[in-house]
Formats: sequence, C-alpha cells, structure tokens
Amino acid sequence: MLQNRRQFLKVMGSGLACWAGSLNVYPCSLSGKNLRDKRNMIFGWTTCLTYQTGDRKLGYEYFSHLLDEMKAHGMTRLIVMMASHGYFSPGNHGLAWPVKNPKLKPQLDESALNAHEETEFFSRIIEKAHNLGIEVFIEIKYLGMIGVREGYPGIEFLTQPDGRYTHKVAPDASDFERNAIEAMHICCDSKPAQHYMRDKIRDVLERYKKLDGIVLEHPSYSRASCYCQSSRQKVLHDTGKDMHDLGPEALLQWKSIRIQDTLIDLKNLVKSINPQFEYGFYTGVPATDGDIAGYQAHRGHRTETLSQVGFDFVMPYCEGRNRDKETEMVEKVIDHLTPLKCYLHTTIRRDMPRNYPLPPKGPEYVRNIIEWAKEYSKTNDRFLGMTFFNEVKIPDENRQAVYDSIG
Repeated sequence: MLQNRRQFLKVMGSGLACWAGSLNVYPCSLSGKNLRDKRNMIFGWTTCLTYQTGDRKLGYEYFSHLLDEMKAHGMTRLIVMMASHGYFSPGNHGLAWPVKNPKLKPQLDESALNAHEETEFFSRIIEKAHNLGIEVFIEIKYLGMIGVREGYPGIEFLTQPDGRYTHKVAPDASDFERNAIEAMHICCDSKPAQHYMRDKIRDVLERYKKLDGIVLEHPSYSRASCYCQSSRQKVLHDTGKDMHDLGPEALLQWKSIRIQDTLIDLKNLVKSINPQFEYGFYTGVPATDGDIAGYQAHRGHRTETLSQVGFDFVMPYCEGRNRDKETEMVEKVIDHLTPLKCYLHTTIRRDMPRNYPLPPKGPEYVRNIIEWAKEYSKTNDRFLGMTFFNEVKIPDENRQAVYDSIG
C-alpha cells in the first residue's frame, strides 16, 4: 500500500509531466509501406467477423473479396472486430475465434464460422492480406459477454454510487439483451476482470501471431463510475482515503493512473507474445457539450497518462454526433491528444444498430469528411489517416463514395 500511495502522491505533486517521445509505426510489408508513402495517409476498413451481420455467415470468400477490393483502391489497413455484443447486435453475440482457454468457452459465439477449428478462416485472410501489402489488426474490447461470470467468478462491473450499472436496460429489452448488458462493462479494478482480459488477449494473439497488432477499446470509467467494491478498496489502498473523502480532482488523477497501469500491463503481455505487434487504443470523443478534456478525464483517459503507456497510435472517434461542427470538434480532440499519433475511427453507417443512436450517414457526408481529412493531414503529421466503420453494414453508395474520395 505504501509504494502505491507514494506513486499517487508523487504524480499528484508533479502534475503528471507529459511524455513527448515519438511513437513508431511499423508497416507490415514493403508493398504496404510504398502505398502509404505514395498516398501520405493510411486508409482502411474496420469490419467484423459477426457484428451486425444478421443471418449472414461471413467466411473466407467474403473477406478475400474485400482484400482484393482494398488492394484495387489503395487501402493498406484492415481492422477486424473479433467479437460481437448482443446488446447492440442481438443476432450476434460472443467471441468469434476457436478459443482454447476453457474459462473463455462459455462466451463463445457458436454461430460464428470462425469460432470452430474446422471452419476457421481468419488465419488465411491474414496471410492473403500480407501478400497484398495490407496490414491486419484485431480489435478487442475491455468488456464481458454472457458467460463471463461462469469463467471468472467474482468479476465486478462498472457501478454507480447507488449500486446500479452504468448502462440502463430498456423496459422492452429481452432477457437476452438484459443479460448481455449486465455482463458488459467489467471494471479494470476487479482482479478477475484483468485476469479475464489477459486470458482473452493471450488466447487470440497466440493463435494469430502473424497479425500486425491489436487495438483495444476500453477500459474506461464514466462520470458516475466506478463505485464497485474493488474500486473502493483500490482507492483506499492507493491513497489512504475512502473514495467519498477523496476530492474531485484527486479522484480524476487516480482514475487516470489506474487506466494507465492497466494498459501498460496489457501492453507488456501483447509485446511478450510478439514484440513486433503494434499497440493501439480507442480514445478521444468529440463531446457534444464541447468539454473534451472533462470527458476524457472522467473516463480516466487523460493525455498525460495515456502518453506514458507507449501506444503506437490511438483512435479518436468521428461519429457525426456534432453534425455540422463535427470536423471542428474532431480537430480539437486530435489537438487534445498531442503528442499521440491518431488514426481516425470514422463511422459511415446509414443504419444504426439497436441501442446505438447516431445520425445516419450518406455519400455526401462520406465525401465531405474525407475531403476534410486529406486537407487536415497536410498540416498535422500526427494524423495518420482514417478507417471506415462498419464495412459489413454500409450501403453501396457510401462504399463507392469512400473509394472515389480516397484516390
């Protein structure tokens, strides 16, 4: 307790001096690097094995065709979500690779083609992508699925002061959706949660060692979290004070240190499996109230501490929440994330999933956001490029607008 408390007090006293070292990005192949240098930006898709696919069973042929299409249009990076969550996509839920760890098997998506050894195909997609000069990353969320309690008894979830979870369950939610949301937001202060995340990351990366890297989404707190037993005990352990006796600024500082330490622990695991793996992280939301710094601080995502993790890049969100001021707000987010390198997560869906209300996007939006990005990249060398989400759930006219605009 004394060592952790000293670290906390030292950081509080020093103001968290900002790390300003440069971050390196390693292209997966010479051909991919040549394309990147020529275009001066990285363009790519973020897609998934199951999320929002409905009744479709996406396999090798689908992703092989996508890679050919990417190559033809100069795209050099593919990010693939390795799981779906039933709260947002009720028809798809669970881990979508053949997990080996028995603790993870209760969360397996049995309906996913890639979830079974006899129909696993993603390894072949990685190989083909590299032959085409395309990098492949996977996206893993710091969250649990139905079944996480079975494999990791005692796991705790992000909790508000009154004991409720941070997500509300709609009155008309099915039992499936209710169970999905209750299992979702695991708290990084819970030892079983971090154990689970380490198991999950190890299981997927040891299978797919030829990947170029991994991007994490979360861990995060919220303005009202976390007050689970693990978080309260951790605050007392680190600071010597009860959470309710810790001042607002001290609590935000503590949150940022906890997220930093959690992410460093996971980075060390990633690099131990393959030192060449790149390490990315989703962060940076253009808050609709304009308080970007405040939003980040309550999540535990202060730039000062994130910069000490050693990310190769971070991924701010561009989802259209700010309507006609979206690009202005995204620029403020990227500026706020200095000195981190940014690869923009750009939502271009027209039809939003259940429980995820965002403005619909059409081809005009796509063209405008890419035009802005190409101009903005000329003045900010930390802006690496942009990925377009969700490839499996966009109309043809949006897809064509992407290809027409990135050239």
